[in-house]
Amino acid sequence: MGQLSCGQIRRFTDLRLLKTKSIIYSAVTLIGAVWMYRFLNSGGWLTHHYQLNQLNDPDSLNLIPVIFEPIAVLGVAAYWVWRTRELYRLLFFLFLGQLLIGASYLAMFLLFVLTYKPRMM
Repeated sequence: MGQLSCGQIRRFTDLRLLKTKSIIYSAVTLIGAVWMYRFLNSGGWLTHHYQLNQLNDPDSLNLIPVIFEPIAVLGVAAYWVWRTRELYRLLFFLFLGQLLIGASYLAMFLLFVLTYKPRMM
């Protein structure tokens, strides 16, 4: 076996770092998708009849993750099948979207907890 040049070593470490990032992005996206679908299913929002003509219905916001989560899972699967640069970019944006959805649900939960005032009958 010959020695590796500096460029080959750098390329090998770049590929290893890229694979590590891909695993992290995929894991966060898939864990978030499973958690969100479990949350939506336990709340009954997967079987909810969404009325899009009533824009003041707060349940319509749950339609966003109902549509986004299957697309995210398909995007992760497509990346690991074909592994192209465009799919890696899509994987990164799906990761960011998953973080944004998780942060928004956490913010709503914290807003509810911090502003809740129990009332006695």
